Parts: sequence; structure tokens; C-alpha cells
Amino acid sequence: MSMVKLTIDGCEVEVQPGSTVIQAVRAMGADVPHYCWHPGLSVSGNCRICLVEVEGMPTVQISCNLGVRDGMVVHTQSAKARAARKDVMELLLINHPLDCPICDQAGECKLQEYSFEFGSDGSRFAFPKVHKQKHVRFSEKVTFDAERCILCTRCVRFLDEVAGADELDIVNRGDRNEIAVARGGELESPYQMNVIDVCPVGALTSTDFRFKSRVWFLKQTRSVCPGCSRGCNVTVGARWNRLLRLVPAENAAVNRWWMCDDGRFTYKAVAAGERLGAPLVRRGGALEETTWDEALAAAVDGLRKCGVDLVGVISARLTNEEIHLAASVLDEVGARARGHVSRTCAQDDLLRTGDGNPNAAGAALMGVPAGVPSLDGAKGAFLCGDDLDGDAAALAALDGLEFVLYAGTHETATMRRAHVVLPGVTSFEKDGSFTNVDGRVQRVQSVVAAPGDALPDWK
Repeated sequence: MSMVKLTIDGCEVEVQPGSTVIQAVRAMGADVPHYCWHPGLSVSGNCRICLVEVEGMPTVQISCNLGVRDGMVVHTQSAKARAARKDVMELLLINHPLDCPICDQAGECKLQEYSFEFGSDGSRFAFPKVHKQKHVRFSEKVTFDAERCILCTRCVRFLDEVAGADELDIVNRGDRNEIAVARGGELESPYQMNVIDVCPVGALTSTDFRFKSRVWFLKQTRSVCPGCSRGCNVTVGARWNRLLRLVPAENAAVNRWWMCDDGRFTYKAVAAGERLGAPLVRRGGALEETTWDEALAAAVDGLRKCGVDLVGVISARLTNEEIHLAASVLDEVGARARGHVSRTCAQDDLLRTGDGNPNAAGAALMGVPAGVPSLDGAKGAFLCGDDLDGDAAALAALDGLEFVLYAGTHETATMRRAHVVLPGVTSFEKDGSFTNVDGRVQRVQSVVAAPGDALPDWK
């Protein structure tokens, strides 16, 4: 099928047949202002801000719903197009509150950006604004401010078209229109927090993140969600050496523009009170803090005494690099078996895989199968990043071993049975890579510093 050739702002562009003008503009590395259009949603065409001038057409056209054709000549920055957008901005701001100083969207708000770029320096509207509900609970995760909403319907379309949950709709008429939860309930979709991401203004906000920080103060780092084997790409926001939020990062091959709500809250465990921050060695029946040198010496001594009667449990939540090194240690001491704890999570047809380990594929590739090896007849166990807290029989078996080495991030029932404890770090505190369910190797990056003397497991 031949490509369609058109001219945009003096540049000739070739695009696939069936493309729209806004897609053609983006294909050449430029953009047209837009609110209601989103590359992952159907076209609505109701915000009218993406107006462009097309030679041969008497009026400006919305570029999101205008198909390309051979020989078309488009002007995105003409005086006519910019004047039309300015008029649209004036209409959108007639009833919009001046909430910018207290709005969480400040710093990543398209209404602010476009108003600064081509909006008016004042308003001609001399009448009282229409007031609507503020701080409305849509669920325990999402808070809605009806006055800020510009009715782009992105949230409505996302839940209907992507999440498969028809939970939002527009109610009332005229300038009393507003978004409402269908049937008077609360949002229940496990992907509902994506409506916060697609909202181009500050109408839908994260209840968890509200008023915690201005986004321009956040240290933004690209990484991978550790919630399941999908490996959704995320942008991690941190401040004061604290993780404050996770939002999806676009990757067409993995998660497109979305992520599940459970994945967004995986950062909570990083600051949990039961984090390990110092090496521990058992003396007189009790675990006591010690130095790394003493802890490592005790670990080496214990592993040597176990010899081939050692069983290894290597977590599939570790990076590829750490799994390789842990497996090498087990090979060096002649351990008789190794495996990793199988963890389940929710599963659906969108993103969630049902496998709660972010690096199960990487573990399998490096000879660490799912399943904890039998501890029968073993003298010792090396638990690297995994715990057996959900397995009562395995925990009981640990009590009978001569030596248990535990490397992990949190205090657990497994850790309290160890003879030597080495404090590790989470995937948000180290560099490395995960292999996702489709075999794609993706980089994990350090965002915050680990507590105390904790070190990455590879060290």
C-alpha cells in the first residue's frame, strides 16, 4: 500500500493511509496542542484545541479527526490557526478556577502550558463562574475536582475502551456537565489510577500523592515495576531520598501507556519500618548487629561447613546480574539444588500476568527454576532475596538446619531463623536488569539510597 504524501509547515511528510493530521505532525517530530486526543484512545474531537489551517478549506479544522490525503497542505502555526486556538482557550478558561497555586497538576498541566504558549493575558468574561463539586471521592485512590474538569472524556474512554469497565460518564447539561461515577458508586477497576495519568488538567488526582510535592521538585527516574513479570516501564518520582510515586512510562512493546494500580504502590515497601539496615550474626541464640567483615566471615564459614549438603533459594525478584552471581556461589560450594519461590498475583487480559516475580524469566534462563528445593537431609540453606514465610513446613525445616544464610531487605519469619543476615536493597535502590515474561531485558535504575549499611545483593 502506497504512502500518503502531504506538506506540513513547509515540510513534505509520508505517512500510512488512514492516518490523521495530528498523527502526521507527530510522525515528523512536531506536535499540535491537544487535550481530548490520546494515542491509546478513540477520537472524541470535543476539546477543539488541535485546530490547524488546511489550504483549500474555508475554516480551520481539528487535526485529531481529519484524515490525510495526497497533496494536502497543512499549516499548524499560521496566524489563523493560532488565533482559533486562543479563542478555544478563552472558552475553556471561562469557568476554570484559579487553583494553580494549590493544584497537584501544576508543572505537568497542559492547560497551564497552552495558556502560557498562546492564551490571552486576561479574561473578557465578566460574570460569576459556575461552581461545581470539589474534593469528590471517586474511590480511595482517586479524588475528583469537577471545577477543573474540561470534559475531554479521556477518563471515560480509558475505562470503557482499555480497562473494560464502564464506570464513568458525563451527567447534567450545558455548563453544568460533569464527570460522575456510573450508578452512584465508586471506581472499582484495578486500572482506575490511569485516569489520573490521562487527565490533561488537575481534575483527577491521586489521593495517595495529593499535596506531597510539586512535580518539578521530584527526581524522575525511568525504571521497571517489580510487581509482576510484565515489567511495566515506570517513571519513579523521589524527593528527600523518599519514593513518592510511580507512574507509567510509555513503551509500546511492554505496557504501552498504562500500568495497574497494584504496581503503583510497590514503592511503599521501600520505606517500611521493618527494613534491614545492618548485618546480623546469631550469638547465644539471638541475632546481633555486627560489621560486614564479621558477617561475611561467618557466612563463608557456614557455607564451607555445609558443603554439598546446601540448598539454595534465589529470588526471582533479584536482577539478572545478582541471580547469576548467587548461582555462581552455589556452584562454587557444590550446593545440591537451587530454586526460587513461586509468587502469584492477580491476572487479566491487559497487563497483569499472574506471576508475582519480576524476573522469573531471567531466573529460569540462568538455571534457577520455580519451586523451593526439598530441605530433607540438608545441612544448610542459602536464602538470597527470598523468604519462605508462606510455607509453614519449609519454615519448620529451617529450624532443623545447622546453618541458614539470609540475604534480604525486610525482617521476616525466615530472617528470624537465620544464623547470618546480610541486608540487601530493593529494586528501587540498585542498578541492574530484569527479564520480563516476553524475554525482554530491561534496565532497573537506582532512585534512592538504601537504609543504614544495606548493600545491593551483587555486592
